[in-house]
Amino acid sequence: METQQCYVLGTRDEEGFYPVTVDQTPAGTVHCRHGSWYATMPGHPVQRAADRHQAAAHLVTLIDQSSRPTIPAPTPRTPASLIQGLRATRSYAHLMPQLRLSLANLVRAAEAMARLVQLGWRPLEGYPGADQPWLMECRLCGWKGRRFWSHLRGRNGDGIPRPITRHPGCKPVPEHTAALIDLAAERTSTCPCHPNHPMDGDDCLDVLAAIQTALDGRAMMSAAVYARSILEPCPAATRRAAALRAAYERRVKAQRDLKRGKRK
Repeated sequence: METQQCYVLGTRDEEGFYPVTVDQTPAGTVHCRHGSWYATMPGHPVQRAADRHQAAAHLVTLIDQSSRPTIPAPTPRTPASLIQGLRATRSYAHLMPQLRLSLANLVRAAEAMARLVQLGWRPLEGYPGADQPWLMECRLCGWKGRRFWSHLRGRNGDGIPRPITRHPGCKPVPEHTAALIDLAAERTSTCPCHPNHPMDGDDCLDVLAAIQTALDGRAMMSAAVYARSILEPCPAATRRAAALRAAYERRVKAQRDLKRGKRK
C-alpha cells in the first residue's frame, strides 16, 4: 500500500478503483480514465485531477471540510399537489449531479436510465456521463457499486453490456435471462404516472422547448420542473426515451434548416 501525508491508497480493485482512507476514515476512491485521474466520494461530485496523489488530496480536503461519503436516498413518493417546484429541484439535483445542463445531456440521461432498467440496474445517483463511475444497484442480486455507462451500453454500437458476468458475486450467467424476463414484466408502453410524462413526439418537443426557454432566461426552477418529467422513473421510460431522442433530432434539424434559410 502507498501512504502520503494523512491518506492511504489501497489496492486497485477489478474496476480500476483505488480505495482511499484519510486518518483511517474511508473517504472514497480514485481512478484513472483516458490519462486523467478522478476522485470520487459517494454523494459528492467527481473531481478531476492531474495525478492520483492530487486526486487523493481532494478527498483529504473534503474530509477536512467535514464531508463524508453518502449514498443518496430514493426520492420519496409525494402527492403531486405538494410544492412542485421544490420537489422538482431536489429530484433534478439528484438525477443530474454534475453534467452541464443542456437538452443534449438531458436526452442522453433519459436514454441511459431507460436502458439501465432493461438491463436490470437501478441508478442510485444521477447520470454522470459515459466515462464516469455511476453508482447503481444490481436488481438481479442487490449488489451496489459503481459501473461505467460506456461499458454497459456496449462497444461500437453493438449494445452488448460488459462484462457478461455483470459484477463479482452476481447470479450465474445462465440465470440472467430468466431474471431479466421477470423484471421486464414491470415495464409498460403507456405511462401510468400522475401527472403523465411526455410520451409522443409533439409532447416531447413541447417539453424540450420549455426547458430551453427556461435555460435561456436563467429560470432554473422552471427548467428543473420540466427536466424532472423526462428523467424521473416511469414504467414506460423506454418509450419516453425514444420519443425524446426523435423530438430532439427534429428540433436540431429544424434549427439547422432555419439557419440555412437565413443565410440564403
